[in-house]
Amino acid sequence: MINFKTPELSDRASATKAVADSGYTGSDASFANIFLLRQKYGTQIALQDGFLFRYYNGQGSRRGYAFPLGSGEPQAALALIVDDARESGRPLEFCLVDEPRAQILREYFKTAGANGAEPPLHFEENRGDSDYIYSAESLATLAGNHYKKKRNHVSRFNRTYSDYEIRPLTPENFADALAVEKNWLNIETLGEYSDTDCECTCECREAAWAERSEDEKSRLSEYCAIREALEHFDALGMKGAVLYIGGIPACMTMASEILPGVWDIHFEKVIDEYAVNGGYAIINKLFAERLVAAGAKFINREEDINIEGLRKAKLSYYPQTILNKTHVTSHLGLNCHPRDLNCHPRDLHCHPREGGDLPD
Repeated sequence: MINFKTPELSDRASATKAVADSGYTGSDASFANIFLLRQKYGTQIALQDGFLFRYYNGQGSRRGYAFPLGSGEPQAALALIVDDARESGRPLEFCLVDEPRAQILREYFKTAGANGAEPPLHFEENRGDSDYIYSAESLATLAGNHYKKKRNHVSRFNRTYSDYEIRPLTPENFADALAVEKNWLNIETLGEYSDTDCECTCECREAAWAERSEDEKSRLSEYCAIREALEHFDALGMKGAVLYIGGIPACMTMASEILPGVWDIHFEKVIDEYAVNGGYAIINKLFAERLVAAGAKFINREEDINIEGLRKAKLSYYPQTILNKTHVTSHLGLNCHPRDLNCHPRDLHCHPREGGDLPD
């Protein structure tokens, strides 16, 4: 059985190594995302046999086992997941699986659908989960005809605001970054208990949380994640910047490295009139320049969550890769005892101890 637990900051080094060994560039594997969103998705992890295992207790596409990431062939790790599902009673389903790893799942379970039986796996893609991955150099330079509109946005910003500067995010201006986030989220509408909600895990907090609307929950979850990212900025390996106009914080951004050379943009906010006068174009470009200077080759700007305007904006920067992800559900019967060595997803002749026959 896999020894799952809640992610802790001390897991970062081992988890990051496993991701780097796998070569996977999805934003879901960024340790900062794993840690900061652990409560939102009920994320649990385990580090065993050189692999990072994840299980998400969320809803929809954030439910199930993530594909195990690490060095070497994943078959043994997949066998551990199958056994864990049998022992724990969890459904055998995989979330956020990119196509190369989806193909590994097909191969691993392929004999279960032989002889005309129902295929053992069902694949469902959600376009809103796809990551947009860009050349870091392209975002930093905006060179070429297809970036002409972006260069125009930058020029408009430069014409409108001459007294701006970008500063690295450090403890000295954490409060400024949080002020931008509060303004962007209109956090004051959540009431005087918004800060307390980030800190308290008691039953009273859960009761108050249940009474909030879905919009309030979404805004508060993001606010709490940014607060925690600032609190553990160095421990999470974060980089960031704040853009000031006339000495006033107007834009902020934060990122972390998924694996060497690949950075994930977690947060990017522009407030007030600056958003329509090229603020997003300028913070995107200036921060990309800093990431390139730090060795970035690719920048993952995460998913569009099926918001049409966000999708259009991400496509307008011409991603080098759109990393599609699939939710995979198994039709295999899992009632074989995990210690029965004759019972294996590739072996169709094992006999479950009770109910739930495997496909013929």
